[in-house]
Amino acid sequence: MEETRKKIRTFLYHPFFRWAIVAAIFLFLGKMVWNNWNQVRDASFTFEVVPLLLSTLLFAFSYFIQIWAWYLITLKLKVALSPSETLESWFYSQLGKYLPGKIWLVLSRFYFYESKGKSKKNISVALYFEMVTMIAAAGLIFLAALFVYREIWLFYSWRQSGWLMLLFLLGLLSLHPRFLQKILNWILGQFKKEPLSLSISYSDILWILFVCILSWIVGGIGFYFFIDSIYPMTSQYILFLTGALAASSMLGLIAIFAPSGLGVREGALVYLLSFVMATPVAVIVSILTRIWVTLIEIGLIGVIYLFRKFQKQGSAKGHGET
Repeated sequence: MEETRKKIRTFLYHPFFRWAIVAAIFLFLGKMVWNNWNQVRDASFTFEVVPLLLSTLLFAFSYFIQIWAWYLITLKLKVALSPSETLESWFYSQLGKYLPGKIWLVLSRFYFYESKGKSKKNISVALYFEMVTMIAAAGLIFLAALFVYREIWLFYSWRQSGWLMLLFLLGLLSLHPRFLQKILNWILGQFKKEPLSLSISYSDILWILFVCILSWIVGGIGFYFFIDSIYPMTSQYILFLTGALAASSMLGLIAIFAPSGLGVREGALVYLLSFVMATPVAVIVSILTRIWVTLIEIGLIGVIYLFRKFQKQGSAKGHGET
């Protein structure tokens, strides 16, 4: 039985299987556009430079808010680095999410902090907090979007909404340090490791959660302006688009088989955008969003690399003159 499970696990995590799923998703989306090309041809696509520039600036700024949340977590857990090193480690680690498995994103930042002499346990806890708070913030925004946007809310009964609220409340409770400490110490006990004591309060966690929500909101506004730059969209959908972006991004993050959530995020985003635009148009917008986000991330990583390079050169030059 155990050998069979290992074979199944090996098959599911095989690179060919992963890329086959991604390819299947994009083939399905492509077929959808092809079969409904008349809707795409008749769509009011535009190209507005000012909204595009504004969207790019806002979305790029949302990353720095997210890094602020990460810095607050490391500060509370006593593993913080300098602001410049925090920027460097966070952006460089983002390259890891473009590899299958998502583990490379976590490992790269883990080893960066470990090389600076930081506690392995506290780094692991910090990475866990970052993931959980970002997911909880995304869930809160998406839930708020469902409540506000009536057309989608009609698909959900009050009983289903009650389950959603209960799930979210349980998520908030799971962020409580005492609960987390028991869970983490139980896991550590299974590996015969020493227990840990969390040096972070519940109010600190809720503040970090608020910062994560702020990051999603700023990114969501940028997302709205991006869509509006290529396809006219009224401002009444800003909250819904923010929730759609947050929900699809988190699904892409959870899908460990897809590099950077490739295919999964697009599929989820197409489904959600189809409530406010024709589905074939949503497919094109979703793919263009992927390109837009990737270019922003690569651009920011390049800027941070050059910034740190010039900073180190300036520091070395200063020491040489001394």
